[in-house]
Amino acid sequence: MNIISIIKKKCQKNELTEEEINFFVKCTVDGCIDQCQIGAMLMALYLNELTNAEISNMTMAMANSGTTLKFRPSAIIVDKHSTGGVGDKVSIPLVPALSAVQEDFIIPMVSGRGLEFTGGTLDKLESIPGFSAFSFDDQQLLDIGNNFGCFIVGSDDLSPADSVLYKARDVTATVDNAGLIIASIISKKAAAGIRYLILDLKVGTASFFQSIDEAKTFGKQFVLVAKLMGIECRVLMTRMSAPIGNYVGNSLEILESINCLKGKGPSDLQTLLELIGGHLLQMTHKVSSVNEGRKRMVESLTNGTALEKFKQMLVELSVNESIAHELCYGNTTAVLPMAKYKIEIKSLTSGYVNNINGMTIAKVCNKLGAGRQFSNQAIDPAVGIRLLVKKGNYVEIDTVSMILYHNETDLNESYLILLQQSIELVNEIKEPEDILLGVIDYSL
Repeated sequence: MNIISIIKKKCQKNELTEEEINFFVKCTVDGCIDQCQIGAMLMALYLNELTNAEISNMTMAMANSGTTLKFRPSAIIVDKHSTGGVGDKVSIPLVPALSAVQEDFIIPMVSGRGLEFTGGTLDKLESIPGFSAFSFDDQQLLDIGNNFGCFIVGSDDLSPADSVLYKARDVTATVDNAGLIIASIISKKAAAGIRYLILDLKVGTASFFQSIDEAKTFGKQFVLVAKLMGIECRVLMTRMSAPIGNYVGNSLEILESINCLKGKGPSDLQTLLELIGGHLLQMTHKVSSVNEGRKRMVESLTNGTALEKFKQMLVELSVNESIAHELCYGNTTAVLPMAKYKIEIKSLTSGYVNNINGMTIAKVCNKLGAGRQFSNQAIDPAVGIRLLVKKGNYVEIDTVSMILYHNETDLNESYLILLQQSIELVNEIKEPEDILLGVIDYSL
């Protein structure tokens, strides 16, 4: 058995065996195949898709490619994952808020860096001085989980195959493939010992999944694979066209996350946090209904326990206590990196906001350094966008609709044109749309 024959077999649209997938995954971790061969294999899988058997075998092989976390038996191990979207900072306020609500939960969120347009959860957190996502070994993570109850980190020890493939997918145009996404997410969750999982499945023009039918197919497949790995999973299909919240950009999204933890976040961000937390509380039989769970989440945001838990989590993850305190209770922007320049983007006409093209905004942010175009590229944590309008708002001509934060001495004017064009105005107001598009679980 050799990697070239396996790549060729998949290029010819034949199904790979469990042994062949195990061989590829082992070679990936051991470093005994070239980077170009990993890229070729990913492209073969991307173009010819993975069968259900291949997805299951890939997930199992990746989950078993490194160590696994085994927390205290009495704990309930829960987590969430998002398929990603512009301005998606939900995990950052969700983890401490949910942990503050339910003390017998352990939330071991092993997250990743950004794929394609903007920074991921870890990139956003690393804009906080002193936060280092990959500084903890397995025993330290077990201790933090067992004693404190939650963390958000990265780990190359849990599903190390995913860490390699994740970076390779980012730079080989193989990100948006259902089978690879499922194997990546679930392998990491299984290795972290998760037993209850919410997948926030984004649907819309600023996400990987453009239609509800496409998302349903993916969601059902995801739930089945999770079940095979011993994880009870529920999928929330949520609308993703405009950015989530009002900020896009790494340090800017930390600022907005802290506002949310103070009970002052934008309504769409808080709604997502309530929904995910409410469903996890109901799945684990801590509440009798999702609505009851949502109310408990709101309480943690308004009574200060969620914010305090976030501060303590940062300290647990080696952020200096004075920095964590100032970030949460003092001058937040003095702690975070902020851009040198800002430009106000004004509307060219008047009308009601019908659409905000999140993908256009994300691409501009990426060009300014908020995301990566190759795997080891450094990002600029300070750049980004602040939206001053939301869908349904009426905007007068020449009104400031967004602010661009950047560090360019000679800014490309085409970026400003793109940002102006990203907001679509119409003459008549549209009815507000629900964020939640549907729910998928194993019973369906």
